[in-house]
Amino acid sequence: MAGVYKRGRKGAETYWIRFQWHGREIRKSARTSSKTVAQQYLAQVLEEHRRLDRGGRPRRSYQEALERFCVEVMPTLKAATQRRYGTSFRQLDAVFGPLLLDEINKTRISEFVTTRRRGGATGATIRRDLATLSGVCSCAVAWDYIDSNPVKAFDKHHLKEAPPRTSYPSDADVRRLVERASPMVGRIVLFLAQTGMRQEEAVSLEWSQVSIPRREVRLVKTKTSAPRVVPLSDEALGTLLGTPRHPTSTYVFWNGPGRRYTSFSSQYRNLAVRAGVEWRCHDLRHRFASEFLQRTADLPALQAILGHRTVTMTMRYAHMITAHLHEAMAKYGTKPGTPKAVSEGNDEADDRLSA
Repeated sequence: MAGVYKRGRKGAETYWIRFQWHGREIRKSARTSSKTVAQQYLAQVLEEHRRLDRGGRPRRSYQEALERFCVEVMPTLKAATQRRYGTSFRQLDAVFGPLLLDEINKTRISEFVTTRRRGGATGATIRRDLATLSGVCSCAVAWDYIDSNPVKAFDKHHLKEAPPRTSYPSDADVRRLVERASPMVGRIVLFLAQTGMRQEEAVSLEWSQVSIPRREVRLVKTKTSAPRVVPLSDEALGTLLGTPRHPTSTYVFWNGPGRRYTSFSSQYRNLAVRAGVEWRCHDLRHRFASEFLQRTADLPALQAILGHRTVTMTMRYAHMITAHLHEAMAKYGTKPGTPKAVSEGNDEADDRLSA
């Protein structure tokens, strides 16, 4: 129990404070004859002890970790990642902003998830918020602000990602986009659909990265920061060969006086509205991945071409591989002893059996 009490000679009493801390009673003079001041002093001392409860090391707040993260880590991240983190920070601050780091536990995280769900956020969005929080907490562990990352102990299996895509832009969709685009934008749309490259990778592509004899593009600046080679199909090679080169610009796809496209996302959205196409620009990448697997069934090759860190990401398209299912069904549908000609639908064999 914590409280204040009087002590001393009558007429000269002063207030003292006392409280239990880890099984030990602590008493200290408040050096005041005012009970109100003594109670304020007790609250102050309790707060000091509360903040120095990691073996004598100070307890750090979420805000302290966030400020250091923004100064030391954020500048090292890609611009798109910084924007994504900024969106999550605004959501996280409402729940975790007032807390000390060691007050962030599974219960608090669960409350955050419930609040976000009630606000209409999807499981995928909440996962990204928690990944941002985990990034801050991991750095806090490295800085000795906290002993362990609480987000890693939180079960996220109930936060489902979006189901895998089962459809993608058709040839007609791509054709409508190209027909309503400027010649250079139309070439970018075609190239994205033919290679599966990310939008930023395509618009920043320079001729020095292209090898026509080897039929490949070598990407250096990628989302995962891992360089990779993208082989070129006949269609993709034809798109590059038909792209006019600017006399001074190094970019493959250029705008105006040789500049690269810097706001292609907004240009694509406007183009899609004009063309009456509902698909996003990123869906051109899904189109390539889906068609590649349907024709080749080669998951490792697709992983390398798309630049996925793990095959788990590529497995989202595995449902497109159906050839082995048809082969298995053909075996199941052929009864033992059935003549091969009959199982293959041979009309002459059918006639002989019915004779």
